[in-house]
Amino acid sequence: MWSSDLLRRSALLLAAAALLAACQVRPVYAPVGASAVGGKPAMATELASIAIDVQTDRVPQVLMNELIFQLRGGGSLVKPKYRLHLIVTESVSDLAIRASEDIAVAKLVSLTTTYTLTEIATGQVITSDNVYTTSSFDVTSQRYANVRSAQEAEDRAARAAAADIRLRLSSALIGKG
Repeated sequence: MWSSDLLRRSALLLAAAALLAACQVRPVYAPVGASAVGGKPAMATELASIAIDVQTDRVPQVLMNELIFQLRGGGSLVKPKYRLHLIVTESVSDLAIRASEDIAVAKLVSLTTTYTLTEIATGQVITSDNVYTTSSFDVTSQRYANVRSAQEAEDRAARAAAADIRLRLSSALIGKG
């Protein structure tokens, strides 16, 4: 009886070890230049090779700059393998209204970003999707404060959209590789 228990436990331990040996755990965001398992480029290198189309308006430019920082970590663009095309639309709506005066006391900035990641060499679309982010701000009787609050809300929405896009691009590139 004791030997059959030992045999069963040994077999279970051996099966668990074999199952775990098949797993490959590696960090998604390894340092730039590091190779992943199998000699494939690390995710950080893949993300750093994404060229982003130039944006001219203020909010899309904030989004572009934030994406550049998040994808490259402040480093320079390595040889571009992918091109990211962005279309950004923004709307501002009343969030809260003071009923007695029919005046907005809070507004909501909504940012919709359509992005398409294309492989430069083949022209193949790797991923394409929409990202929707919002940010709110309070409205006061001071004009400059309202303008500045609106800009800060736009910047917060753009940063949130950039983080979401980076995560989605990482997932798409992992799925590709």
